[in-house]
Amino acid sequence: MTAPILIWGAGAIGGTLGAAFLRAGHQVTFVDQAADHVAAINVQGLRIAGPIFEDVVHATALLPEQVAGQHPLIFLCVKAQHTGAAVQALAPHLAADGMVVSAQNGLNERIIAEGVGAARTIGCFVNYGADYLEPGVVHYSGHGAVVVGEL
Repeated sequence: MTAPILIWGAGAIGGTLGAAFLRAGHQVTFVDQAADHVAAINVQGLRIAGPIFEDVVHATALLPEQVAGQHPLIFLCVKAQHTGAAVQALAPHLAADGMVVSAQNGLNERIIAEGVGAARTIGCFVNYGADYLEPGVVHYSGHGAVVVGEL
């Protein structure tokens, strides 16, 4: 079994990445600051809408202040302007040998590295379309590359 994945930011990119991991059999927990989105995911699941596939995936969703314990793998999927605050919030929950993957819009790896260290920061390029539609629903609009590599 692979390490559980914490998706920090369950909007367009985080929601679709998390859904892909769930569909592949990984254990995923979503973290988002929008209480209505977290509640919707916990009650009805996260619905992925769009022309490629439609699906509802089920996983636990938490508000940042509800996160507990240490996590070996955190995908950071928040908007660029929220990177610093998100790194401060997630850092206490990153396992000593854990990694943060920056699956964000923009080049935010330097900000992440300042908070958790360059050796624990992994860059990621996401090249597909996705949108947050409403609480519990994201739109996946097409295939595209996801490239993950070291900083």
